[in-house]
Amino acid sequence: MTNTQKNILTIFTFLPLLIFSNGCASKNADGTYNSAYSYHPYNRHRNLGEYISNNHRYQTQRFNSYGSTPIGESIERVAKSLLGRDYQYGATGPYQYDCSGFTKYVFSKNGITLPRTSKDQAKVGQYIRANELQKGDLIFFDSKKSSEVSHVGIYLSRGNFIHASSSKDQVTISNLNSNYYSKHFKWGRRVINMDYARN
Repeated sequence: MTNTQKNILTIFTFLPLLIFSNGCASKNADGTYNSAYSYHPYNRHRNLGEYISNNHRYQTQRFNSYGSTPIGESIERVAKSLLGRDYQYGATGPYQYDCSGFTKYVFSKNGITLPRTSKDQAKVGQYIRANELQKGDLIFFDSKKSSEVSHVGIYLSRGNFIHASSSKDQVTISNLNSNYYSKHFKWGRRVINMDYARN
C-alpha cells in the first residue's frame, strides 16, 4: 500500500470520530436538532417564543406584543408622560407614585377605576399569560421575599413595561426579559375591555 493510500485510509477512519466528538448532527429543515441532549441556539420551541429544556425542568418565556387597541395606545401615552416622576411609597400622584398608585392614576385618566393595591388589582379583569400580553395590560410580580403579588406595571410592547420602581426611585421603563423580572413575573390582567371597570 502506498503512502497516499495509507493517508486516505487514515482520513476515512478518523473522520467519523472527529465529527462525533465535535457534537455535529444533521439539522432539520426548521432549524432544530433531533437530539434532546445537544444545546444549540437553533434548539428552540417555536410556538409562542418559548424555549423549554426538558432535561433541567427549566423554562424561560419571551414576552411579545400581539397587538394593541386605541385605549391601550392612550394608556401608553399617559403613562409615558409621567416618566421620571418620583417613586414614593403610598403616593398616588400627580407628582409622586408607588407602583399601584401609578397604575391606578394612569387608568383613571382613561376612564377605568382600579383598586388601590397591587394585590387587589391582580384580582380584576381577565387573566393573561405572558405570551398573550398586549399594550395596556397590567402585569404583576412577586419578590425575593414572598411569592405573593408585590409589584405592578403596565405592559407596552416588545417585552417593555412602565412602572413606578422603588429600586430606581422613579417611573421608568424596564424589560420583562431581564434576569430579575423574568424570574418574578406572575401573570397579566386585561381590564381595558371590562365594562364594570369603567367609571
